[in-house]
Amino acid sequence: MKPFRISQKGPGGLPHEGHAWIGVCILIACFAFTGAVSGATNLITGPTVISVPGTYILANDITDSTAPICIQITAPNVVLDGKGFSIDGTDGASSIGIKVYNSAMTLFNVIVKNVNISDWGTGILLQNVKNSQVQSVTAMSNTGNGIALQGASRNVVTSSTASSNGGVGIILYSYSDSNTVTGNTAQGNGDDGIRIRFSSNNDILKNKVANNKKNGINLNEASNYNTLTENTLTGNKGDAITVYKSDSNVISKNTITNNDVVGIRVYDESDNNEISKNTIINTSQYDGISIYTASDDNMVFSNTVDKSAKRGIWLQSANRNTFYNNVVKDSGDEGVYLSNTSSDVFVNNYFYNNKNIVLASGVGTNTWNLSRSSQRSITGMGNSGGNYWGQPDGNGFSQVTPATRGICDQPYVIASTTNVDKLPLA
Repeated sequence: MKPFRISQKGPGGLPHEGHAWIGVCILIACFAFTGAVSGATNLITGPTVISVPGTYILANDITDSTAPICIQITAPNVVLDGKGFSIDGTDGASSIGIKVYNSAMTLFNVIVKNVNISDWGTGILLQNVKNSQVQSVTAMSNTGNGIALQGASRNVVTSSTASSNGGVGIILYSYSDSNTVTGNTAQGNGDDGIRIRFSSNNDILKNKVANNKKNGINLNEASNYNTLTENTLTGNKGDAITVYKSDSNVISKNTITNNDVVGIRVYDESDNNEISKNTIINTSQYDGISIYTASDDNMVFSNTVDKSAKRGIWLQSANRNTFYNNVVKDSGDEGVYLSNTSSDVFVNNYFYNNKNIVLASGVGTNTWNLSRSSQRSITGMGNSGGNYWGQPDGNGFSQVTPATRGICDQPYVIASTTNVDKLPLA
């Protein structure tokens, strides 16, 4: 069989086959070298810089390292597998256990997994990184943040634990957009469990956020279009979920129990957020849901708010918010407290508190019912219109007023003619 040849034309149209063979040999050598590098498995035994793509395996614990950065990754297409070993520092405030960053380029396709990181300033930092993963990592007892994403987008942080760090457990900041944080545990941290700051379009779902000294999950300034879904928030010393100067977020299907301050707080010009299908139980100091200070056009529906220390819902200096299909019961003070607000809508809610509602100063006209409808109401009756007003002692308006087909025969006058439920549920 004749060897395969690539022919090139020389002067006069004659082929220079020798030059072609040299080119082929160079290409073969390049492919062989690239394959060797990217497919190689490299052992790490101490502080190092990873500057070549490939798979790197931690071969042993690294203990009491004084390096400013223990492992720095500056190349794309890197897998760092800790194999369950630990990278331990000496609590240097500016030190970093693992840093993924290259000032000359955006890194991509970097995977950091199966490693324990402790006693650094920051446990793991992904800076200017895309399409990468932090997986099955434990970041604990760092003086600052456990796992941090800075200017990093379309990454996944999953199945990891950030606990007992001095700062935030998991933080996304400085335009870290379109990331997924799922299936993690953030607990016992000195600041928030999870914080998103100046970052948007992130999915925060199915995380356990517990016993942090400040807030459970904090959407902190210009963090828009994020989704917080199916998280469990328990025992946090601040709010379970707080939204500050952030718009158009979806907070849904979260289980919020035994947090200290507010279950879900939305404030300071936070507009167009959706709060839906959450269960909020035993807020020990204040309110179940608080919306205030020019936070307008938010939708609050299908939530259960039970046993808030003060108010089930607190609405102040915020307008055009809509509340429907919510159950608010056994609040320590009032089910609903309104102050300096107007043009809000409350329909098909189930209020069951010793005192269901207080209208303080500056409350304008709000809507308390829609037109009578044959659609089944929140009480399960055959008609809907307004809200159910019950009390644990059995003397609530909806309990003592005669009714026809699930609607009370008289309107419930909350305050003069400006706030009247014309079709209260029975």
